[in-house]
Amino acid sequence: MARNFRDKYQQENGISQQSDEPRPHPGVIVGGEAGREKRKEYAIVFGSKIFGSIAAVWWMFTYDTGWVEWSAFIAGYIILMLGIVLGFHRYYSHKSFETSVPMQYILGAMAQMSIQSSVLRWATDHRRHHAHSDEVGDVHSPWLDGRGRKTSRLKGMFHSHFGWFMDDCVTDTSIYGKGLADNDVVLWLHKTRWYWLVFSLIIFPGIWGLVFGGWDHVIGTILIGGYFRTFVVLQITLGISSYAHVVGSQRHTKGVGTSKNSFLFSLLTFGEGWHNNHHKHPRASFQGMAWWEIDIAGYVLLLLEKMGLVWNVTRQPKYIKSESGEWVLAERKIAPKPAKVEA
Repeated sequence: MARNFRDKYQQENGISQQSDEPRPHPGVIVGGEAGREKRKEYAIVFGSKIFGSIAAVWWMFTYDTGWVEWSAFIAGYIILMLGIVLGFHRYYSHKSFETSVPMQYILGAMAQMSIQSSVLRWATDHRRHHAHSDEVGDVHSPWLDGRGRKTSRLKGMFHSHFGWFMDDCVTDTSIYGKGLADNDVVLWLHKTRWYWLVFSLIIFPGIWGLVFGGWDHVIGTILIGGYFRTFVVLQITLGISSYAHVVGSQRHTKGVGTSKNSFLFSLLTFGEGWHNNHHKHPRASFQGMAWWEIDIAGYVLLLLEKMGLVWNVTRQPKYIKSESGEWVLAERKIAPKPAKVEA
C-alpha cells in the first residue's frame, strides 16, 4: 500500500521528525499501486518509442525515403511541440491564458499526441517541479534523485532526463491537481490517452503516407513520421528538464533553482528554452523577455489572441538593465502634466 513520501523516506533513512535533514515534500506518494502503474505505463510508452525509432533508423538505411516521410516528420513535430508548449505547459500547468472548451480539447489532444503522458499527469508533475525546483520534492532535478537524495552529476543528468519516469514516485493530485482532477476535459483526455498514442504513432502518419505517397510509403512514414518524430520530440523536451538546469545563462538567480536560458533550446522547443525567465514568472505566456529572445509559441499565442480564440493572456513584465548590469523590473515612468499657461 502506498504511503506518504515523507513518512517512508524518514523510515528508510532513519530520519527523525526533529531532524534538519532534507525530506521529500508530502505532495509525493511513493510505491504502492500508483507507483507500479506509473512504471508499467511509461515502460510501454517509451519502449514502443525506442523500438519504433530503432526500426525507423534501420528503414532509413535500408530503403529510400523522401519528402513524404520527412514532411510527415516536420508536420508532426510542429503539432506536437505546439501541443506540449501551449497545451501541457502554458495552459493546463500554469493557466497563462483562457480559452473555450473546444480549444481546451484541441490543445489537450495535440499535447497528448506527444505521448509523454496525459494532461493530468504532465501538468501535476510540472507544478510540483515548480514548487520545489532543484530541492527535495522536485520531480526531475539533475542534482537530486526522486527521493530527494543528492546524487552525482552523471546520475543526476540521467535521472532528470529519463530516469524519473521509471522510479516509483508519483505526484499527489489532491495537492497539485487543482482545477485538473475535477475538470471534465482533462479527465476525458486522461481516459482516452491510449487512443492518442495509436493515432499519433500509426493512424496520422499512415494516412499522410497513403495520401501523399501511396501504399509504398505507409510503413516508412509511420516509422519516421510517427515513432522517430515522437522520440525526437521527447528527447528535446526532456532537455529542458536536464540540460537547461545545468548549462546556459541566468538572468535571474533568486527563486528559480538552477534553471538556465538556452537560445538553441528556445528554437527547438518554440520558446521553452528561456527556462530561467520562465521560472521567474511561470504564469507568463511569453517566455522571452528581450526582443531577441525568440518565442515562437508566444507569437502563435498572440495570433490566437488576435483571432479571439484565447484571451486574458498573461504577459511577461518588462525588464531593463541597471547601471550595475543587473536585470531589474522596469519602473513605470509617468510623464509630468504640462503646466497651465495663464492668459
